[in-house]
Amino acid sequence: MAARTDKPMWGVGEVLVLALPVAAGMIGTTIMQFVDGLMVARLTGHESLSAQFVSAILSFLPASVALGTLSVVNTFVSQNLGAGRARRCGQYAWGGLYLAVLMGALALPVAAVGPRLFAGLARLIAGWGGQQAGPRELALQSMYFRYMIAGMPIMLASRAMGQFFFGIHRPWVVMVVILLSVAVNAGANYVLITGAGPLPALGLEGAAIGTLIAWTFGLAMLLCFFLRGGNDRQFQTRSGWRRPVPFCRDILRVGWPAGIHFGLDISAWSIFNGVLVAYFGPIHKAASAAATRYMHVSFMPAIGIGIACTALVGRYVGMGRPDLARHRTHAAVGVAVAYMGLCGLGFFLFRHPLIGLFSQLQADPSPAAANADAQAEILRIGATVLICAAIFQCFDAVGIVFAGALRGAGDTFWPMVITFVMAWTMVVGGGAAMVRWVPQLGSIGPWIVASAYVIALGMVMAWRFESGAWRKIDLLGRDGPTVAAPRALTVPVADPIADGGRDERM
Repeated sequence: MAARTDKPMWGVGEVLVLALPVAAGMIGTTIMQFVDGLMVARLTGHESLSAQFVSAILSFLPASVALGTLSVVNTFVSQNLGAGRARRCGQYAWGGLYLAVLMGALALPVAAVGPRLFAGLARLIAGWGGQQAGPRELALQSMYFRYMIAGMPIMLASRAMGQFFFGIHRPWVVMVVILLSVAVNAGANYVLITGAGPLPALGLEGAAIGTLIAWTFGLAMLLCFFLRGGNDRQFQTRSGWRRPVPFCRDILRVGWPAGIHFGLDISAWSIFNGVLVAYFGPIHKAASAAATRYMHVSFMPAIGIGIACTALVGRYVGMGRPDLARHRTHAAVGVAVAYMGLCGLGFFLFRHPLIGLFSQLQADPSPAAANADAQAEILRIGATVLICAAIFQCFDAVGIVFAGALRGAGDTFWPMVITFVMAWTMVVGGGAAMVRWVPQLGSIGPWIVASAYVIALGMVMAWRFESGAWRKIDLLGRDGPTVAAPRALTVPVADPIADGGRDERM
């Protein structure tokens, strides 16, 4: 082989080709959440916004373990794509779909505990001396929670399908489906929240129903793409549903640490928002909810870049090219840092007008003077939270992409352990310490500690990847595969490092 040359711009280009559709899809999801929150805030008041914020986070908690586990569908599909085992791509997709429906169904009974869950949190906050949610807010939280849990099998199944398309390097399918789902969600929200014709105005309940409608539409579209003739001929998507047990077992074997990793992270943030921020009352919850909507605009596309990095690392590991996997990871980190750095600058410079969109409530039932005071407080607190976010943006980008790269190589156990230790000592323990000993800072105290956690986690994930431990992991069992024999797949893949040569091993 000729001497290697370094062509970093080609690596950035390949990352962008794959990451831009994924990031666009993530932005679509963010727009859906943003529009949802904005319509709820402007049409039903800050009490509904804070109720939606807390209940959405807590309803996402039982889904988080499943989502983390299913994320390795991308890993298995991309590695088998790189190794020329096309048939297994469809089989792993079906394994992920079976697991998604099963785990979603197992979570359905959780809907019944919603009222007791939120009442218990309110008592806990009151016992600490914080502001307890009122009966109306508790009822709204329980209602929204119930709808989100009911839609969990649909949401998980659509995410499993999305991981398949990421793994075969066709993210534009997910992007198109998400953008169409955004339009469906916005239309359903407009009709159901405000009422149209004979339909009554359902308020926050209408937003919940609109979300379920959009999820169902998205899953139906993804299944249509998945089962179309071209995908079936290449990846056996119509016949891969048979004998799913070995593939489900592989996904669970590698994915459970990723699931626990994601679940621990989400549970820590759930306690952060549902208890530590909520301790200071609905104004602080509404301010954090508004600021978090903008953080989604920043980190959701970065998660898309991380997903693209998972697919690239998986493919190149499957090809036996860890050098290219490392090269593409560094390119992806650069892209993510550039994007989130710009977002952080925007957060800092425009923090007041950004939060102002949410603080100008139109339907709050409180008296005018009290409503004006609430708007001013939401603006002040939310703007300060955006300063915290601006500080940790670049570190968040580093952590997100390196975690995606590790997942693409199958390195899931170590990130789980470190996330457990750091999230629960810093976000939960450190946040509780700020509430206990520095209450005069309000919810900004916990946000300061959470910012330190994001910075530290990014640095640790970078260290883990650069250590090279992931190179020792072999998910494909090249010395003796235990599942169905593969069918060869030949796709030309550019090799930008070996003197511009072409690698045909896929």
